[in-house]
Amino acid sequence: MDNLISLLTGLSDSQVRAFRHTSTLAAMTLMTSLVRVALQLSVHKDYNHRQYEAERSKGPGQRAPERLESLLEKRKELQEHQEEIEGMMNALFRGVFVHRYRDVLPEIRAICIEEIGCWMQSYSTSFLTDSYLKYIGWTLHDKHREVRLKCLKALKGLYSNQDLTARLELFTSRFKDRMVSMVMDREYDVAVEAVKLLTVILKNMEGVLTDADCESVYPVVYASNRALASAAGEFLYWNSLRLSLALRLFFPHTPPCTVSSLHGDYSTPYFFPCCASFLCPFY
Repeated sequence: MDNLISLLTGLSDSQVRAFRHTSTLAAMTLMTSLVRVALQLSVHKDYNHRQYEAERSKGPGQRAPERLESLLEKRKELQEHQEEIEGMMNALFRGVFVHRYRDVLPEIRAICIEEIGCWMQSYSTSFLTDSYLKYIGWTLHDKHREVRLKCLKALKGLYSNQDLTARLELFTSRFKDRMVSMVMDREYDVAVEAVKLLTVILKNMEGVLTDADCESVYPVVYASNRALASAAGEFLYWNSLRLSLALRLFFPHTPPCTVSSLHGDYSTPYFFPCCASFLCPFY
């Protein structure tokens, strides 16, 4: 495996674009496979630890010394395997990803960003940290549409998981302005993905998007591109619903009208007035 990693690392630095592209793709795919193996080893280590603690907590008459010794040996074996896998991942990340995520070829940059997004989702305990997230944040400014699109899709996958949003707070505070500005991207598919990302953030991270952030999205409902206008309409819907439900807390005795949503029916008198108040200034 070390020889393969050395070969891929060397080829990924080739002046020949075809060699560089193919070796980078192979290295990033190998890295994704190693991440899956590392995740499985982590699960087995946790299970082994629980077994060991359960056996150790038994009384002197019930405890099996041979089983404890066997579990300790298994733990040591798993630890050695994990360290070996992490060493390989380290070599691939530092030898290939760190250099190729800013390659002159946009296809290579897109490969790197797509794969690191997969690593963050599948093995968040190791990869969902600011030291890795910064690569996606920096690449949001990429000049090529495909790379920007991969960034937004990777982030949407992360923000969609409410278990992960707490670990995205620092990243969000640092790169939120860029994400909001991308709703006006010159490429429609990038702008659509940016609006969808902001919709996910609106739903899963209460209070992160300010009124000014939201107002940057409202005019997009009038966009000539149907997909972009539709995405902005969904954002407006969720923000209006959020605000109307908040207002209902202060005016609980107002006669309700029912608004149907993806998650059921919400009885609130403020949904349609909120929508009107958002849209009127843009006529």
